[in-house]
Amino acid sequence: MNTSATSYGLARRSLGVIAAVAILFSIIVPPFADSQTLVEKIYSYLSSLSNLISLPIATALAIGVTFVGALALLIGSLLAIAFFGFGHDFGKARATIVLSAIGLLLVSISLYSYSGNVVSEILKISWSGMWPGLGVFGTGYLISWFGVILGLLASHIRQGQTQASHYVRPIPVSQQTALEKTVPTGYVALDNMLNGGLPAGTGVVLTSPACDERDIIIHRLLQNTLSHNHPCILISSSLGRVEDLLSRYGNLLFLIICNPQADVIAARFPAAVKLKTLDSLTELNLGISNALSKTNASSGALLCLETLDDILLTHHGATRRWLMDILTRIKAGQGTCIATLNPAMHPQAEVQSVLETFDGHIDLYEAEVQVRPKLLRVMRLGGRKFIDTELRVDKDRI
Repeated sequence: MNTSATSYGLARRSLGVIAAVAILFSIIVPPFADSQTLVEKIYSYLSSLSNLISLPIATALAIGVTFVGALALLIGSLLAIAFFGFGHDFGKARATIVLSAIGLLLVSISLYSYSGNVVSEILKISWSGMWPGLGVFGTGYLISWFGVILGLLASHIRQGQTQASHYVRPIPVSQQTALEKTVPTGYVALDNMLNGGLPAGTGVVLTSPACDERDIIIHRLLQNTLSHNHPCILISSSLGRVEDLLSRYGNLLFLIICNPQADVIAARFPAAVKLKTLDSLTELNLGISNALSKTNASSGALLCLETLDDILLTHHGATRRWLMDILTRIKAGQGTCIATLNPAMHPQAEVQSVLETFDGHIDLYEAEVQVRPKLLRVMRLGGRKFIDTELRVDKDRI
C-alpha cells in the first residue's frame, strides 16, 4: 500500500497540533512575564469585567471586545487540538482555527490606539507583544499570529468540488461525453480519479470489507445511472439499500434477490427474480438473461453484482468460468459490470483468480494509522488512464 498520502496527512495533523498549542500557550502565558505580576494584572482585568456598566462606553467596549476575542482564542485552540490530534476531519479543524483567527482579530481591535501611523503601531506591538488589557510585554501576540497562520496552512483543503480529495485534481468532463464513454459513479472525487467514471463496456471489481462506505458508493452509482435513464440489474441478498430507488425507478431497476427468505424480502416486488439458494448458477443465469431481455441494449445496462462472495464461497474454482461467461454477455450488450468482493473471506489463490477476470480493480481499505480512515485507490482500469493515488473516503461526502 502506498503510504505517501497517509504520511502527508500525519504531517498536517502534527503541524495543526503544534499551531493550536502555540495559540494556547500565547494565551496561558501571555508574554513570559513575572508570575506574580501576571496574576495581579489578570485579576485586575477580570475585576474590571464586573464593572463594565459603570465604565465609560469606549472603555467598556474595549474590555468586552478583548474578553470575547480571548475567549474565542481559547475555545478555538482547545477544539483545534482535539480535531487535529484525535479527529481526521480537516474541515472542522480549519473551522476551529478560523475561530481562533476571529478571536485574535477582535483582540487586535483593542490593541491599537489608532493614533498616528497604524502600520508602525502594528509592527511595534508585534515586536513587543503587548497583551491587551494586561499591559504585559512579551511575545504572546506574535506567537498567536504564528499559530493561526500555521494552523490555516495545516488545515487547508482544496476547494472546488467539496467531495474531491486534496490528492485528486478535478478533470472537467462534459456530461454527454461521460455518458457516452463512461458510467459516472456520482461520487465526484472517484469520478475524477477515473477520468469521468467507470469505463463503459467493462467489468470492474470493488474489493472492500463490509462497511457503510462500500454500500453508499454502490447506492450512489445505481442512483446516478438510473437518474440518466440507464437500466440497472442488481443481484443482491437484500433490498434495504435500494428501496428508495425502487419507488422512483421501478421500470429501470431489475432485481435478482438471492436469499433463503427471498419470497419474504421481495414480497412487495412481484417482478423481482427470487432465488433461495446459489447452489445452481443456472437459475441465476436465467434471471440475468431475463433481465437483459427487458433492457434496451443500446442504452448500456449496468449489472451490479453484490453476491460474488456467496458465489465464490459456494462454487470456488467454477466461479471464474461463470464470471467470464457473464461478463462476455454483458459486454456484448454494451453493458458495464460492477461487482463487490471481500478478499478476507476467501483463499488468496481464489481471490486472485477472480480479480484477473475483471478489466478493472478498485480497492477500498483502512489506513494503518490510529484513526483508521477508509482509503480508495484505483489499482487498474483495463489499460485506460486513471489517477494513481489514494482518496480518503468520507461517507458523508460520497
